[in-house]
Amino acid sequence: MNRPLPLLRENLDDFLAALATHAWRGAASLPQELSLRELLEDSPEIASPEAFAAATEAVPKAQAKGDLLGVRRLRLLRDFIATQVEEALAAPDAEAVGQLEARSSLPVDDGALSLGEVLGQLPHEQNRSRRTVLENAAGTFLWENRGRYGARRDTSFRVAEALGAPSYAALREDVSGIALQPLAEAAAQTLRRTEDAYRDVLAYVLRKVEPTLRPLPSGHARRHDVQAANQVPWMHAFFRREDGLPGVIRWLNEWGFHPSAEGRIRMDDEERPGKASRPVTASVRVPGEVRFVLQRRAGLDALGGLLHEYGHALHHAHVSDKLPLELRRLEDASVTEAFATLLERLLLDEEWLKRYARLPSTPARDAALMAAFQGLTVLRRHCAKLTYELSLYASGASPERAEEYVELQRGALFAEPHRGFFLFDVDPQLYTARYLRAWALETRLTAHLTARFNEDWWRNPSARQWLQGLFARGGTDDAETLAREISGKELTLPEAGDRLVALINR
Repeated sequence: MNRPLPLLRENLDDFLAALATHAWRGAASLPQELSLRELLEDSPEIASPEAFAAATEAVPKAQAKGDLLGVRRLRLLRDFIATQVEEALAAPDAEAVGQLEARSSLPVDDGALSLGEVLGQLPHEQNRSRRTVLENAAGTFLWENRGRYGARRDTSFRVAEALGAPSYAALREDVSGIALQPLAEAAAQTLRRTEDAYRDVLAYVLRKVEPTLRPLPSGHARRHDVQAANQVPWMHAFFRREDGLPGVIRWLNEWGFHPSAEGRIRMDDEERPGKASRPVTASVRVPGEVRFVLQRRAGLDALGGLLHEYGHALHHAHVSDKLPLELRRLEDASVTEAFATLLERLLLDEEWLKRYARLPSTPARDAALMAAFQGLTVLRRHCAKLTYELSLYASGASPERAEEYVELQRGALFAEPHRGFFLFDVDPQLYTARYLRAWALETRLTAHLTARFNEDWWRNPSARQWLQGLFARGGTDDAETLAREISGKELTLPEAGDRLVALINR
């Protein structure tokens, strides 16, 4: 390939548009024109080790010229290319997994359900015995097919070799700029500092789900019990499916954000069989066409998911169209996840809940506590996942990893997981690290907004203008740069846990 970088840049925007279109049509349960594998095969320059090598060679040249913006663009390209090389190598196994799941038939209730149906029902099932049946059905299916899932995970070894990295973790550190071992140590510290508060509130919510349930080690809670508790079913009457979107739109209008960003955000909230149960945002063109797929649901968790995806949509719909292609289309995912979490964390604010979810004072206080519990559960789960995934990508997808997965998740959740999920409950490209840094950055963003614009910053037009200015930067800043700009300090993951603990203990 004679011109790997120019050719890649020439086709990058169209490829990303096709990739996002594939994502939103899949989430919306609409027919696909091409499979993901076919998209990658049609654009070989995108998943090109030659392009990766060319971008790598160009970085020191840009540094020598003092071209900091050029360096940033090249680093974003390297991260993107490395991911696409992995996706291309993994495409046959990923496609086989997709076909396996589509054909799956799991024995449940004297009948059969697909894996997707089982996993969709599991958190919302109120009968504990049936939850156990559902979890065992899914876990057994995943365990029996661990070879197929393991083949996808072991692609990590091939991509590291193809791109000349000594290991997969080293490759991801190189392209992301994230020091993984210090982050894993911070994750372990976060688990220690949040353990007592999490265990106490978990005991409370488990009793709400089932009076006899207790956390491990003295109790017999399973992970499906924690999933059910995180749905906060006893508060569903306060979070009706028909109220969530109108409340969020009313808030955005009052704050000064156009809910559709003057037509750039295209909402699909139509009822359709097979539609994704959780909201999905897909940025087809940035900033011009952001697709938002929503299946309206009841519950606190559903409102959190809606706010989270609106954060992504608003971010991408307000990126400056004057930015160079890479800064407009590529980014440190920790930054956009931080913006999404910033909006999701509004559920921690009793005043926001009273004003826009129209809750009375006592339910608003209870809902804020439950939102903190939800956030802490997810944080602890991912802290344990990072340690596990680093081991998985170092040692490979052997059955021994299952015991490690169970031990780490048991310690994080105080509930027993099913070992069958050890290769399913894994984020590609160590995305878990992005989430952890995002939650640390969100803590800094909220602190800055509160200090500068008061506790009700979410209704202050000046705060909206400031945030919109950050959105406009696109991929210009990574999470560390942004954290230092707004706080003068580096990111510190335990702060995210401390904040949630403080909210639980207040």
